[in-house]
Amino acid sequence: NPDLYGNIFSRMNYKNWTLDIGLNYSLGNDVYNYYRSQLEGGSNFFNQTTAMLNRWTMDGQNTNVPRAIYGDPRGNNRFSDRWIEDGSYLRLKLVQLSYNIPLSLSWLQGVTVWCAGENLLTFSKYLGNDPEFSANNNILYQGIDVGLVPQSRRFHLGIKVNL
Repeated sequence: NPDLYGNIFSRMNYKNWTLDIGLNYSLGNDVYNYYRSQLEGGSNFFNQTTAMLNRWTMDGQNTNVPRAIYGDPRGNNRFSDRWIEDGSYLRLKLVQLSYNIPLSLSWLQGVTVWCAGENLLTFSKYLGNDPEFSANNNILYQGIDVGLVPQSRRFHLGIKVNL
């Protein structure tokens, strides 16, 4: 569980323009990167990441990636702090810009044109796909990254008509 997490919201208005910004963050969250342990373990025939190009291959080599051996007889791929990472992040979750078109009609109260973007930027040192994940709702699965699809970046345009 993270030491600190939350959201920061801001709304700024200037004449008929409104800018909404939403950030969310998590600090002090240690994460078990199971997905990375499978892709950098070097103990099976699965595809591996480019980090395995730096694996140990000869005496005197300076590396932190162990030798790749099928079946892992030395236990280099076992659960260890090698796969624990800092899952802290700061994410620009929402940016929305809207413009209220000034109207003075009896049957129309107003029209607002807006555009929004979600999940625009994420600042993190986490090596997985997305530091904001949940493998399962069960408490035993919290903090385990199993390689789920990361949150997508989305853009929206809209018109709001007030009758």
